[in-house]
Amino acid sequence: MKTVIIGGGGSGMAAATHLRRQDENMEIVVLEKSDEFAVAVCGLPYMLEGKIKDKDELIGATIEQMRRIFRIDIRLNTEVLNIEPKEQKILLKSEKIDYDKLIIATGGLQLRPDIPGILADNIFTLHNLYSTQRIIDYFWGLNARNVVILGGNEIGLRVAEALAQNNGKVTIVDKANHILSELDYDFADFVKQKLEKSGLNILTNTTIKEFLPDKALLGNGSKLKYDLAIIAAGSKVCVKLPIMADIEIGTSGGIVVNQHMETSVENILACGDGIELLDLITQTPKRIGDAATAIRSAKVAADNAIGIKSQIDFVVRNNIIKVFDLFIGMTGCNETELKQAGIPYHKLYFSQENGENYLPSSKHMFMKLLFGLDGAILGLQACGKTGIDTRLNIVAALIAQKAKVHDMAEVHIAYFPELTKAKDAINNMGTMAEEINFDHLKMADDDNIKEDDVWLNVGNGKQPSGFEPKSAINIPLAALRENLVSLPKNKKIIISGNGGYDAYLAYCILSQRGFDNAFLLNSTAAWQ
Repeated sequence: MKTVIIGGGGSGMAAATHLRRQDENMEIVVLEKSDEFAVAVCGLPYMLEGKIKDKDELIGATIEQMRRIFRIDIRLNTEVLNIEPKEQKILLKSEKIDYDKLIIATGGLQLRPDIPGILADNIFTLHNLYSTQRIIDYFWGLNARNVVILGGNEIGLRVAEALAQNNGKVTIVDKANHILSELDYDFADFVKQKLEKSGLNILTNTTIKEFLPDKALLGNGSKLKYDLAIIAAGSKVCVKLPIMADIEIGTSGGIVVNQHMETSVENILACGDGIELLDLITQTPKRIGDAATAIRSAKVAADNAIGIKSQIDFVVRNNIIKVFDLFIGMTGCNETELKQAGIPYHKLYFSQENGENYLPSSKHMFMKLLFGLDGAILGLQACGKTGIDTRLNIVAALIAQKAKVHDMAEVHIAYFPELTKAKDAINNMGTMAEEINFDHLKMADDDNIKEDDVWLNVGNGKQPSGFEPKSAINIPLAALRENLVSLPKNKKIIISGNGGYDAYLAYCILSQRGFDNAFLLNSTAAWQ
């Protein structure tokens, strides 16, 4: 039996090596269009920053090692011109090769928007070792410190950090109204403010109209000086070959596969960044562009190529990045996706230290929980200097189990003072979310706060930015019971303090002392 894999990236090589582990006698051929394969592209920003000095550290194996250890035939600089499914043949430039099973693992193509001047010699993309080395040579060799990055998603932010860490003066330009499109606007704006304090200049709702030799002409008519520019405007699936082979393409632009990674054409499977998978929450197909999902889909494709019926029934998005000292991540869905799917939901903004307060190593985590009216956990967005990965992974696992906020409240999390609290943020969010669903906790969102409402701060006395009521009262939580007479009962009282939990405790006091007019501030403003 002969299996041919198109694409020598992470998912293609994962499929190839898994095939070999399952079948010692199979003939396996990998066709890669470029002269690079088995490159850990997620590590390219570290190479750009200088943390990785030798590019060979990002190469998983050599051609000789793949042939000698795995008996896999790797063919670089080999472009597939066409697929002929009926004959089960692949057309190359100088020959045709046959296959019994074909796995398409070509991934995505870096987008270069149609902007005048974008092909200039000082404008780059970051997608392989060669492109990374070109940026390094230009940045260091010509002392090109004024940098413009087009695109504010993960790759753009990671490149921005890498160059800023080396004294680059970096400006990110994004046409969207917020960076990191997987986040909601309010949460992304909160993250943007933190990144700007680290020295990044971030322009949203901004387009580049033209690249002049040393200036970018913006859509508003202003000019932005640059020595080098990097295009990080996202990627799309290369669908040329699938379309030529009559393989179905989905609404997201990805290749349609079933739960076994089989395409609409017999004996052709697909895996990696270029496929659509079913989202557990919305039950709609979407592209999930993360390495873990790509490798998981590669294993399933390889299994089914040799008759092992493994499958992926659904996916739960779970991504995290680090920019400067800030971890930023999300799991599940955001508000836009829930609205598009017609799923009603509540939201809860929450902040708490990752470890015990008495330890100086404990840092605040800022989180936004989305949950259904029935208590189903729908999504979590989080940022902070530590502890974010643990909480995202816990919530992602709960979502995959179709758990509810009650399960968040009850889940047992290993306790260690430097890492967790005895009652962790996950438990506290679950408790508060459950009370919201039971109508035991009244929340005041940004859109239902009025000027004549009374603000009660039980924290450090700092009024949240953008929250400007006529009356503001500062009472420490510990002194609240002794000062109830100073609070009105004929006006709406909005409580904030210390990121959320102290405010929640204050709400519990007031609501049981006859203050039916008490509401908990439910906004990123509560964190400031």
